[in-house]
This record gives sequence, C-alpha cells and structure tokens, in this order.
Amino acid sequence: MRVALFFDGKNHMKSLRRSAEDRWLDHGALARWTVKHVGGDMLFAAYYYTGVPGPEDDSDRHALSDLLEELERRPGFFVRRFNRRASTRDCPHCRNVIAYTEEKMVDTSLVTDMIMLAVRDAYDIAVVFSGDLDIAPGLDAVQGLGKQAWVATFGDSGLSRTLSRSAWGVINLLEHIDEFSYADLSVPSVQVPEGPREVDREILRELRRAEAHFEAGGGFVGAHYFIHRWKGHHIPDAPELRRQSVQRLMHSGQVETYEVDGKTALRCTAGASAGDDEDGLADEPTREVVRVAHVDEDETVEMRLSDAMKTIRRRIALENKKK
Repeated sequence: MRVALFFDGKNHMKSLRRSAEDRWLDHGALARWTVKHVGGDMLFAAYYYTGVPGPEDDSDRHALSDLLEELERRPGFFVRRFNRRASTRDCPHCRNVIAYTEEKMVDTSLVTDMIMLAVRDAYDIAVVFSGDLDIAPGLDAVQGLGKQAWVATFGDSGLSRTLSRSAWGVINLLEHIDEFSYADLSVPSVQVPEGPREVDREILRELRRAEAHFEAGGGFVGAHYFIHRWKGHHIPDAPELRRQSVQRLMHSGQVETYEVDGKTALRCTAGASAGDDEDGLADEPTREVVRVAHVDEDETVEMRLSDAMKTIRRRIALENKKK
C-alpha cells in the first residue's frame, strides 16, 4: 500500500503550536509513523504546501526558509512555495486600515495534485495534514476514485466536522506526538550527564562562529538550525549529541536561549569562555557588547563586535601553520 502525504503548511504548524507549542517535529519520523499508522507499506511522496512571506517579514522568512530547506533535503519530500499577497481591510472598531498578508492557491494546489495523482494511480492512501474545510471536496473526489483519504491534525480544536465526516479516518497526532517530536531546549532541572569537555568547547566555539556569520542579520542563530544543519569543523553530526552539549552549556550559564517572533534562538552569554583554541590562540574576552532594544518587539539583539575578528585571526594562524 503506497501512501502519499499532503501538508497544508500553515494549517499544520498552526495546529501544532496551538496544541504543543514547545515541540519540534521530526518530519521524517512523522512520515514513517504515519505510513505505518494507516496500514501502508511505503511512502510514495510527501508534499508540503505553504505561502512564503516577503522581505518585509524578515524574521518569519528566515525561520520558514530553514524549515523548508530541511524538508527538501529529506528523500521523498517536495516543497511547493506560494508568495503571500499583501492586503488591507478597515477595522470596524477603530476605523484604522489593517495591513496583512494572505496565502493564495495553497489549498487549491494541494487538492489538484492529490486528485491528479489519484487519477494516475500513484498512491493507494492519501493523508492530508490540515483541518481546513476547503480540503473536503478533494477528499470526496479521491475516495470516489477508490482511494483512502485520511486527515491528520493535532487535536480537534482546528478540525472541521464536515472535513472529518468526508475523511476515511482521522488521526489525532497529539496522542502520538512523542513518536515523532522532541521537546524544545530548556535548562534541565537536574544535572545533565557529563560529556567530553572538548565537544562542549567546540560547540561553544561554533556557536560564536555562527553568531559572527549571521551578524549582519542581527546575530540570530536559530536553535533548530544550529543543532540540525550548522556545518561545524569538529562538532558531532548527530543532532542529539549537539543538543546534549548545548544543554550542558546552558546549565553552566555559557549559552542561553531567547525568543524572536515565537522562534527559539541560541547565543553565547557575556561570560562564556571556550578556553584555548587548538591553534594556540586563547579566546579574547568580548570587548564590546551592543544591545539594541526594540520598543515594539520583545527582542534584544546582542552583537559581539570582536567575534568576527577572532575568527579571522584563527583562520590566518591555521593558514600560516599549513605553510
């Protein structure tokens, strides 16, 4: 039995945040679990449909871009991007003009692809990750073609009753969330198991390098991005080992998390010290910290001005050694 997955990205993530905002999804594990749950034998493909914000929504754009790029790296996952369109409306209460963006073509594209693939007999079971009523006609059409069409949401608060009646079956992902997610980073209430000091030192050094790399954008280093995708020189590839090291550094007060528009980021604290580098250069204390506070946002950005220079010095020293 071949299973095809169809994600309405905005609806899917909104459902997750409403029900379990402290969780991050492993979409690869979610796909494998879903195929097994509906009685399938193999994943045909997973399609992720979402609107992408424009340059004016900078923080959302970068966080979403990280997620979409990660999905595209997974075998069998395909991302469909649609530009969000700017729109306005008059507030009936204050009479002010409200500007916002809205998605266009996401639902219709999802339904079209789901039906066309069913006509071509590309799959036997479709699972739609959305609770939106607009998907209901697509489910009816797919089942009219002799296929099963399931709906998957996190709880039923955002699930249309009409949609659930049109579906072959409904999956409450919230009941099984431990199978394909992991909790957000936090300082543990008990001592984290000890790990190699060298790993923690390299993790701290790489986090500083990441902050310097993203300095032009405010130094925002997404926790998910750093743990899963950042290409370090001497740090573990396994995300769980990186996570454990970050939590040890948080427990010792050398790393902290902060939130920007609901996204978790990492940064070194002012007192963090990575010790001596392998090239013989000791990390210098941070000479200057500039804090930029935004009145309209709960956000503070720290820019450590000497980090970029330290990175350059280390690279020069390494090049001289090679010579």
